[in-house]
Amino acid sequence: MPVETVISLVVGICALGFTALSFRRTVNKDNAGNASQLATMTADIRYIRQTIDDIKSANREITADVANLRTKIAEVAASVENAHKRIDDIVKGKQ
Repeated sequence: MPVETVISLVVGICALGFTALSFRRTVNKDNAGNASQLATMTADIRYIRQTIDDIKSANREITADVANLRTKIAEVAASVENAHKRIDDIVKGKQ
């Protein structure tokens, strides 16, 4: 076998080996990048979930406050109605 053929085969095999190593390195970088993106998205989802839970909790508190205000408004309305009756009675008594 001529020396040129052997050298060509060795260079070709080396080129294939370097190409395979380069491909493997690129795949590993892609996997690392994907893992990083997945970790970031997971953290973002946790933050969103926690924020939603906080909003739900605040909404429950607001709902309870509104219910309490309704009760107090009903009590105030009844008190105002009684006050109007007494005022009317006072006004009628003076006439």
